[in-house]
Amino acid sequence: MQMTAPPAAGREPRTGLLRYLELPSEVLLIGLLVTIASLPVVTSLAAAGAGATLLREMTETERTPTVRRFVALLGTSLRQPIVLLTPLAVVAVAGTDLLALAAGVPGGRPIGLLTGLALIFVVIIGVRSSAKWRPGATWRATLARAAESVPGDWRGSLMLVGAVVVLGVVVFEVPAFAPILPGLLVLAAVAVEGRRTK
Repeated sequence: MQMTAPPAAGREPRTGLLRYLELPSEVLLIGLLVTIASLPVVTSLAAAGAGATLLREMTETERTPTVRRFVALLGTSLRQPIVLLTPLAVVAVAGTDLLALAAGVPGGRPIGLLTGLALIFVVIIGVRSSAKWRPGATWRATLARAAESVPGDWRGSLMLVGAVVVLGVVVFEVPAFAPILPGLLVLAAVAVEGRRTK
């Protein structure tokens, strides 16, 4: 006899086709919310953290993601200035490096390679920190834990690099998918972090 978990309070069990469409539609909603909230760029880390929290709540407690809950989580996250300063610093440093490369700085090829590797490392830290963040946690501590987990859980980091590459190829081939890709990247990060706790 197979046992199933009871549905979460306020949520009716789905049957038929709706049961199979529920998870993809909720991930799509979270992806769109993360994309919209990330448009100012400086809010991207906070938006990813809010999206990751919604995904965890959805998978762990079957809580239906809502715009209201996302906005509340985003507001909680944005109360810490470091969550705004970190993406701004990354964009400023990467932009300066790209300008230097475009100006033809001697040794541009090795500098470009190092800049690319450093940018990948920073993106993976950002993605991992968004999956680690919880309401009430400080972003400073979360970013430090994420930086430690990049080499500490190198398999998970390689999985996330693979996810970034695959999503980059998808958006290059079919740009119309761009609005949902942040949600898929956050989903990948939550899955990578979730496997460490099991």
